[in-house]
Amino acid sequence: MSNKKILIVEDEKPLREAIKFKLEKQGIEAVAASNAEEAMVFLGKNNIDLVWLDLKLPKIHGLELLKIIRENPDWKDKKVLIVSASGSDEMKTKATQLGVVGYLVKNDYPLDDIIKKAKEA
Repeated sequence: MSNKKILIVEDEKPLREAIKFKLEKQGIEAVAASNAEEAMVFLGKNNIDLVWLDLKLPKIHGLELLKIIRENPDWKDKKVLIVSASGSDEMKTKATQLGVVGYLVKNDYPLDDIIKKAKEA
């Protein structure tokens, strides 16, 4: 059993629920947010070890949330794993400059492989 706590920030409900289910099945505590605003509430109230972050979110884009996380003194050292459908070099460069532990394009990996990478982060 792992003591790791992962915050999943994913706007697609079926995918968000599948990720949460698979993580919990492996003994990882997971909380899920459907947008950046919810994610910030969870970050403020929970001891999160890793943020699983989608980029295409409603209202506040995932990169903007990443910038907010990096600018907040309480959150700036949080590990963030980008898991997005967008794999452009520009997005990868921006995310890397903001200190992510990884950038995975959803369509390039089966969900179980992404979960394994999240566990290792």
